[in-house]
Amino acid sequence: MIRTPRTRARRRRALGPGVGFALPQMLLIAVFVLWPLCMVFYYSTTKYDGLSDPIPVGLANFEFLATWSDFHRILLNNLLLVGGVVFWVFVPFVLAIFIFPMRSASAVRAVLYIPAMLPPIIVGGVFRIVLADDGPVNTFLRSIGLGWLAPGWFTDANFVLITVVLVIGWATLGSGVLFYSTGIAAISPSYIEAALLDGANRRQLIWHIYRPALRPITRFWVLLLTVSTVTGFFPWIYGLTQGGPGVASTTLDYAIYVTLNQGSQLGRGAAIAVVSLFFIAMIVLIQAGMRRIRRAEEWS
Repeated sequence: MIRTPRTRARRRRALGPGVGFALPQMLLIAVFVLWPLCMVFYYSTTKYDGLSDPIPVGLANFEFLATWSDFHRILLNNLLLVGGVVFWVFVPFVLAIFIFPMRSASAVRAVLYIPAMLPPIIVGGVFRIVLADDGPVNTFLRSIGLGWLAPGWFTDANFVLITVVLVIGWATLGSGVLFYSTGIAAISPSYIEAALLDGANRRQLIWHIYRPALRPITRFWVLLLTVSTVTGFFPWIYGLTQGGPGVASTTLDYAIYVTLNQGSQLGRGAAIAVVSLFFIAMIVLIQAGMRRIRRAEEWS
C-alpha cells in the first residue's frame, strides 16, 4: 500500500482519540512506576542515610553485596523458596480435582479459603506459638515418645525454610483450590466421559485431561507465587521468623526492610531492591522462554 500524505493524515486523525485516552494512564505509570524505579537505580549508586545528601559511590554498594556472605545466603533462601512453588502448586491442583465432584465441594472450598483471608502477621504469630520449642506440637510429640520428630521449627537453621514453606502452603492452599476449581468447571464433561469409556484411570485422567486443560491456570499460579517469593513474603517472614536464626530465613524483601529501617543505609537497600528487580525479570524471562519452547513443541 502506497502511503500518500492523505493516508498519513487519516492515520494521525485516527490515532488522536486513542492517544488521548491512553495519555492519563501513561502519565500515571510514568509518575508512580517509572520515576520511582529511576530513583531506586539512582540511590543504589549512592551512600545515603535518608538525612544527609546522597553521595555518589558508583557500584560500591553492589560490590559490597557481591562480597557479603550473608547476602549470598539470602539469595539462596529465595532460590529455595522458589523451589517450594512446586509444593504450593501441586497440592491444590490434586486437591481441587478430588474435591470438585463432592456434594459439599463449595463448603470444603470455603473452609480451605479461610486461612487466605487472615493477615500473614496474625498467622505467623499463631504458628510461632504453636510450633515453639516448648509449644503444643512439640510437647505432644514428646509426650507420645516421638521427641525425635520435634525439631526446632524456627530455631534450626536447616529446618526453618521448610517450616516457612509448609505454613505458606497451608495459607495459600484455599486460593489455589479456588483457581483450579474454576478451571475444572470449564472443562467439558464429554472429555471426562470419553476418557472413562476408554478405560482411563484417575492417574491418567489427571495427566492427560486435567493437566493440559489447567495449564494456563498453572502458569498464572506459578508466576504469581514465584514473584511473591521476592516481593510479597515480607509479612510472612516478619510474622514467622523475623529472618532468623541469623539470616537463615531472610528473603530479599525482608533484607531491604532491615537495611533501610534498622541500618539507615538507603543506598545499600536500594541496591538490594535492584537485585530483586533483576531476580524477578529473570524469573519472568525463564518462564516466558519455557512457554515459547512448549508452544514450539506443540506446533511441531
